[in-house]
Amino acid sequence: MGFSIQFGLTNVLNVSFGVVMTIGGLVTYLCAVGSLTVWTGLFLGGIASALATLVIGKTVLKLFVRRGAHLFEMVMVTFAVALIIEYTIAAATKNNTYNLELGQMSSIRLGPLRFTLDELVLVLLALGLFVVLDRLLHMTKLGKALRATAVDPDLAQSCGIPTGRVVGVTWLLSGFLCGLAGGVFTIDVLTLNAFTGDSLLPLVIVAALVGTAGSVRGAALASLAVGVLTQVVSLVGNSAFSSVVAYGALALLLLVRPTLLVGGGVSDKTQITV
Repeated sequence: MGFSIQFGLTNVLNVSFGVVMTIGGLVTYLCAVGSLTVWTGLFLGGIASALATLVIGKTVLKLFVRRGAHLFEMVMVTFAVALIIEYTIAAATKNNTYNLELGQMSSIRLGPLRFTLDELVLVLLALGLFVVLDRLLHMTKLGKALRATAVDPDLAQSCGIPTGRVVGVTWLLSGFLCGLAGGVFTIDVLTLNAFTGDSLLPLVIVAALVGTAGSVRGAALASLAVGVLTQVVSLVGNSAFSSVVAYGALALLLLVRPTLLVGGGVSDKTQITV
């Protein structure tokens, strides 16, 4: 949902999203092994990723947009940012893989489904975030301003909408969701290294594009569909096939609808300078 909101408004296919997820997961891990709870770490990881996203958007990306960079150039810029942050983390952690220990949890049965308590909390958290975001975008002035800016930033600005502030809020909101996602993934799989976010990025991009950039409802439904499909394929074959399915789905979608790579669906002009 965070990637969808960010791409839909800024028209930047930000492939550094994956490494920002790693930042959220790393903060969650450090809090969990320290004196804080893992749930506090999850929240702080979201804040850290929000600030990191805001800094990236307001400095590096904004600089290149002002110099006239378009869609493909911005993808390369975000790729470079991802590599710089990723290998900085790898150097600082000596490329170690960390294991998160949460202790044994009893299982909870809901009909044919079985959850641990942590898994159930994560499911409820995801549902709660979806409801809050959906209401935010459709029931508040901020949400309406965000959607107006995504559709036509020039018209929104001429109507008195502070589009610069809206874009800033978008960086913070999408970054916070990105950090939460990284923390949730760490809690779920209990392992983390500097390249953890890379394994999730293809699925994130596919879900955002399938669900239509900027649509929280579409992103949620597409994420569920992609998640179920990749897990079924993993059971039939092995876990490596999940990435094959993700990239294959993306390739087919781009053949049918090549404008998917344009957040606004109109041009390759980025919008983060408005």
